[in-house]
Amino acid sequence: MGAGAEAGHGGSHIEDPGKEARSASGIPIVPAFDGYRAFAILGVVMLHLITVSGVVGIPQDGLLARLTWGTFGRAVEVLFVVSGFVVFLPTVARGGDFGGWGSYGLRRGARLLPAYWLILVISLILLATVSLNPDVPFPGALSVFSHFTGLQMPVTMFSSDVTVGFFVNVPLWTLSIELGFYIVLPFIAAAYFRHPWVGLGIAAAITILWDVLFDHFADVADVVGYHPGFDTLFRIVINSGAQLPSWALSFAVGMTGAWVYVRVKTLATNGELEPDLLRRRIHMVVAGSVAATLVLAWINGGFYDQSRQSLWLSMAFTITLAAAMVAIALSSKAVQAPFANTPVRRLGDISYGIYLVHFLLIIYLGDLLNLPKDGTAADLAIWMLAVLPAAVLYGYLSARFLEQPIRRRARKFGRRESN
Repeated sequence: MGAGAEAGHGGSHIEDPGKEARSASGIPIVPAFDGYRAFAILGVVMLHLITVSGVVGIPQDGLLARLTWGTFGRAVEVLFVVSGFVVFLPTVARGGDFGGWGSYGLRRGARLLPAYWLILVISLILLATVSLNPDVPFPGALSVFSHFTGLQMPVTMFSSDVTVGFFVNVPLWTLSIELGFYIVLPFIAAAYFRHPWVGLGIAAAITILWDVLFDHFADVADVVGYHPGFDTLFRIVINSGAQLPSWALSFAVGMTGAWVYVRVKTLATNGELEPDLLRRRIHMVVAGSVAATLVLAWINGGFYDQSRQSLWLSMAFTITLAAAMVAIALSSKAVQAPFANTPVRRLGDISYGIYLVHFLLIIYLGDLLNLPKDGTAADLAIWMLAVLPAAVLYGYLSARFLEQPIRRRARKFGRRESN
């Protein structure tokens, strides 16, 4: 999702077929967003390594913990903003034309599902063959079915028989939300393009209403005559924050950011914006939004990330974060350099596999190698040496031999169906 191909099909470099197609179709290539994805996924991995090594505990306490949860702890937010921006960008570039739903479904399915299904199979094989904690049971039919259909997060609200990622790959909770966004987008894309700020407001309202509803779910349940037990009530409420409506604003700011990006680029190309004035204003937005994001990261770091306990502060962080991301992408090459350089972009191209596998590696390598958890810097270094190279290798192999070939075939098939 973001940069042009850099090598021929027969080479060893990773080539994103989506980038190739966008470049050929005149759809903007936004290199910084590759870097955002790479850093965000590294942030997720580092969060888990820092916590599992004992350097930072849950719940957090102290300066280091606050910094960790305020930055790495919000990395998933970056991924959702990137998805909103990148997946909606073609619609904006085509003036509101979403394109064929069938070809879109093929592309998105090829992007998300094969690598996801493979990691589910690997997880099940490991659970069946490698002895872990006896308290980790082999998943039942409902759990397997809900994961392979991407319904694991909605189902967790209603069934205690489903444990996200079969317990050994918990970060897979985000895949259910991503898939939900992919399904919803075709229904709203054209209207959102016509009214991007209204769409952003509606998304904010959805996030607010959803979170407020489940903050007071016991009272609402009483009103409608539903009286769940404590365990059921707790399960519903705790899992409500990992559903698509709770993250609607994150995707929406990415979508509105795509509209702003194309609008600014178009006005600049048409000579309607004076270049020096535009550059100064963009740099001002970069400085202001980055500063605000860092302040809010510090403040939000005082809350345990997964509960998103302060709704208004969390939403403010989402907005300033997206503003910083878009402004940097519109800024000079020097400002974009940390995110748009070739090594970082290549890491972004293999980052999906890294995300899918890293927690499995943490669970199984930690158990098999008895990795230390005393909370020292040396412990963290040992965990990093054990997990990161293996995760990067898996990410490369997944992208090179599974993701890219399947996505390329899906695009060819989609083009034939459109003709």
